[in-house]
Amino acid sequence: MAPSYFNTSWFYGIHEHGFGNSSFFTFISEFNRPWSGLPYIEALIFTVLFIFSMFGNILIFYQMFQTKSTRTVTNCMIANLAMADILFSFGSPFIAITRVTGDWIFGDAVCKAFVYLLFTCAMVMIWTMTVISIDRHICINKTTSKKMTPRVAVSIIVVTWIICLLCFIPLAMYFHTRSFPFGRDHVTICTLSWPKTNGFRVSIFFTVVSCLFGFVIPIAIMSVNYFKIIRKFMRSRRAILNNHNRVDVLNSNSMKTRRNRDQRDVKVVKTLLLLVFLFMLMWLPIFIVFVIILIDGMKDNMQLPSVALIITLCIALANACVNPFLYGVINDKLRRAVLKCFACKNTASTSGTGSAIRHSIRAISFSQNSSNSENTVK
Repeated sequence: MAPSYFNTSWFYGIHEHGFGNSSFFTFISEFNRPWSGLPYIEALIFTVLFIFSMFGNILIFYQMFQTKSTRTVTNCMIANLAMADILFSFGSPFIAITRVTGDWIFGDAVCKAFVYLLFTCAMVMIWTMTVISIDRHICINKTTSKKMTPRVAVSIIVVTWIICLLCFIPLAMYFHTRSFPFGRDHVTICTLSWPKTNGFRVSIFFTVVSCLFGFVIPIAIMSVNYFKIIRKFMRSRRAILNNHNRVDVLNSNSMKTRRNRDQRDVKVVKTLLLLVFLFMLMWLPIFIVFVIILIDGMKDNMQLPSVALIITLCIALANACVNPFLYGVINDKLRRAVLKCFACKNTASTSGTGSAIRHSIRAISFSQNSSNSENTVK
């Protein structure tokens, strides 16, 4: 192998697909760290996120199949989201160990499978959240005859997995392990080497398509759907208030009821806006880093450290931790099943606490049951 030199996250060497001298990004490996304790902190963060994600999503997934009343169209989508979250989280231990060792120690096959699973599950997560927004929009704004059926929901889930599995086959093909001279020794990294093509940059095409279908289109669909839901919600709310103004005599009780309803309505709108905001906050950074990696790799002097990718992976993994609460706990039937799992039948104090929790969470819930024929937001 020809000699190579590096910064913290880039190696240089002969490209095996005929590009000549090329740069190779280390992705989750990093060398010459400024502080020796930093890898252990990173590993701890990934471990904590892994535990939280597995606990929340396994609980949601378990309750989904334990309780027949929770097996609705929307909840099937939430179960699929939980499964994708769980599989996505399985990459955390590999990242944590590699941040500490620097070397990729798991071999070429695991390198390919690790990246393939990570990208596939991330895309399934993103599009499942998108489909959930579509289902909510149909449930609230369309007639009963046009609502999504369980068979359609299962078909969408299967097609989503098949498309994502097929789309990321190139990553499984071209991600591989590679060794580079490192002082008196060699180090091994899990890196990406695209094939050589005449006048066509595969890396640019793949990055653009991934950003388009992994972020731009989903966020546009989610924003439009939730905006229409909020608009429908506000119209219904105004109609109810106008009707009450005509038929009710405002007294202290009715004023108190209106204030409570106003507070609940504000929480519903905030919940919908929070779904879009958190999606942008937790997925935009990693797509920005993908673009920067592409641009940085085309320069003669690469500067981007792999810690930038690691930070965005932490944020994306945090999304897998909050999804059970965003899409599971605010769902009426599923929330009741989860709370029942923690309820202590023989302890009055625990029962009181559970009642308080149910009352608190109910204030931010809204109708998500696609099998329900109602067309209003609760």
